[in-house]
This record gives sequence, structure tokens and C-alpha cells, in this order.
Amino acid sequence: MRNVRKAITGVAAAAFTMAFAIALTMAIAPTTAVADPSGHQVTYTVTATGNLTGQVRYMNSDPPSQAAFDNNSAQYMTTAQAAFSAGQPLVYTTTLANPNQWAFVNASGGCHWPDCGSGSTPQLHCEIAVDGKTVVTQDATTGVTCSTRPW
Repeated sequence: MRNVRKAITGVAAAAFTMAFAIALTMAIAPTTAVADPSGHQVTYTVTATGNLTGQVRYMNSDPPSQAAFDNNSAQYMTTAQAAFSAGQPLVYTTTLANPNQWAFVNASGGCHWPDCGSGSTPQLHCEIAVDGKTVVTQDATTGVTCSTRPW
């Protein structure tokens, strides 16, 4: 029985020594910050249930501050004329350092006869995906906005 106790005590001591060595190594080893210097891939997708003409506005770069954006939003946003066709997505991509703060897309459009002659108004749908994961979706009729934060 005494030899079993010595063996168990030896195993416990070795395990403790190993755990202490690992903890010590982690404590004195240099750490590097895990940051993606290239930012996050943001994909804006807009679809419509019918034929519309209009425009899409989306954030294409991070403003340094809300005040800078408020002062000159056109510097950070792209506006594109768009012809929406039923079921044909319009896709725009950009890279943002802080998509939780700045990812934004707005689409608006109007339909023309005979496309809206039946009395039904086509729906617009927007979606924001960050690094391949959809984070926001929205549906509306004449104008739709998707944003990762309230404006």
C-alpha cells in the first residue's frame, strides 16, 4: 500500500509541476493582439419582388467619427443608380474596420406602368452580412434601410 501512495504522490507532483511550468510560460511569454488589420468584409444585398428603378446608398468606408460623417456623409457613402429586377439581387461589398458602428445600406425605388399596373407594389429587401454572416435584414415597399445600429 505504501508503494501505491508513493506512486500517486509522484504522479500528482509531476502534474502540479507541469501545470506550474505551463502557467509560468504563459505569464512571461510575449502576447500579441489579435486584430484584423484589413477589417471586416461587409456585403450589402438588395432584392426586389418586381421591376423598379431607383438608387442604392451604402457605407463604403469608416468615418473617423459621427461628427465627420455628419459634416460630409458623401465622403463615406456610395450612391448607385439601380434597376431592380424581380429576384435579381444587387450586391455591393466593402471593407469596414467597425461594421457594428458603420454598416448601412438604403434602397429606394419606384415602379412604372405596366409593372405596377395590377395595383400591387413590389417589395424591397435589404441584407447586411459581415464576414459572411447575415446580421440584419429588412423588408419594405418604396424604401428599405438596413443598419447595424439605430440612426
